[in-house]
Amino acid sequence: MAEIMPLKAVVYNPAAVRDMNKVMAPPYDVISPAYQDELYARDPHNFVKIDLNKTGPSDNEGNDRYSRASALLKDWLASNVLARDERPAVYFYTQTYKLKDGARQTRKGFVALARLEEFGKGGIHPHEKTLSGPKADRLRLMQTTNANLSCIFSLYSEPSLGINRLLEGAIKDAAPIIDVKDDDAIENRLWRIDDPAVIAKTVEAMKDKPLFIADGHHRYETALNYRREELAKTKNPTGREAYNYIMMYFSNMDDEGMTIWPTHRVIRGLAGFDAKAFIGQCNPYFDLEEMPCAPDNGETARKEFLNKVEKNGKKAIAFGLYMRGADAYYVLTLRSKDVMDKVFGPGIPDVFKALDVTVLHSLILSKMLGIGQEAQEKQLNLVYVKNSEEAIDGAKKDNNQMAFILNPTRIEQVKAVALAGHVMPQKSTYFYPKLLSGLTINLLDGEVEGTGERV
Repeated sequence: MAEIMPLKAVVYNPAAVRDMNKVMAPPYDVISPAYQDELYARDPHNFVKIDLNKTGPSDNEGNDRYSRASALLKDWLASNVLARDERPAVYFYTQTYKLKDGARQTRKGFVALARLEEFGKGGIHPHEKTLSGPKADRLRLMQTTNANLSCIFSLYSEPSLGINRLLEGAIKDAAPIIDVKDDDAIENRLWRIDDPAVIAKTVEAMKDKPLFIADGHHRYETALNYRREELAKTKNPTGREAYNYIMMYFSNMDDEGMTIWPTHRVIRGLAGFDAKAFIGQCNPYFDLEEMPCAPDNGETARKEFLNKVEKNGKKAIAFGLYMRGADAYYVLTLRSKDVMDKVFGPGIPDVFKALDVTVLHSLILSKMLGIGQEAQEKQLNLVYVKNSEEAIDGAKKDNNQMAFILNPTRIEQVKAVALAGHVMPQKSTYFYPKLLSGLTINLLDGEVEGTGERV
């Protein structure tokens, strides 16, 4: 099961950074070129310069965004913009955000090291497929910086919430070392906990708990590849080398602060697509409810449509459909789970066949629309969109043709699929909010001992 350790994290030095808000950044994979420019302009030491350095026209091997990121990390450490903690610690991290109804909610977790395990051979479980491109990019960055620059987001289960209570008690009346509000108005607070007794209790409490990767599958697999490379170069390895561990954020899936949003699909570039024929293809498998949308009732119709998708999804597999040029929305509700038995066969667990995203990808995208597995992975005919309004509006632009509106995957489904040894299609879950980048860095040097000391 989980083997965790404290770490001596590298953090921004408040004596050298006037405004912590200006040096933090969102995860690299949600940063557009325009947003990258904005982050660059905020502060000379914004973390994006390390995590997602710009590509230049004269880049070549050894002089590219990866080498620049490595040089900046070393420079900022040398100039004390970044400073490494002297004592091993775990870092309690909270994110307070607003739900869609305006209510405030706080997700709690902690940052520590987890011993790397191959998937299927231990207590760390993936739940989504990965792509080769992002892994190659993150491996290059890891090779040049020799660091974990951001946390893997993992989930564990503890209904008693004992670990959260322990850590909350440890930081009672203490000021956070970082207290910033990100661009989505999410309040991010980080506390350092270096009390050996608290750390020991945390490590012991996590020992029997399997971990489920919520976000960071590509970076986790990258760390496994990095470990293989480093192990091949190490004479007489002890198993305590820093590359055997990865910086991870651990959050209790039983805590009320956990929120999952759906990721919607916009379909584009299908040759010879016929909307009427497609509806006919859906009829044998789904109950279709047509909801007219005319210019004079557009906003009301869209709201009713989205509410209907959510309502149907509470009792069955259901998602919404909007096709470009149509004067109606459609709600598709699967008639029977027997449909998916015929698609997958008897060897696949029911929990996998009962997911909206697997029904969409296997039955509709692959079987009906002819978007095969390779095309899905390369996103040749597929665009992922977080916001339902943007997905519907996006279906009307460029060579886009339709939008599928999904309900969120439930946390218990994530756990069940991972334990069954299966992975969902890419972008099946969107754990909100995203972890902020720049809070902690883990340097991959020396060895990790049981106490968390490095030598």
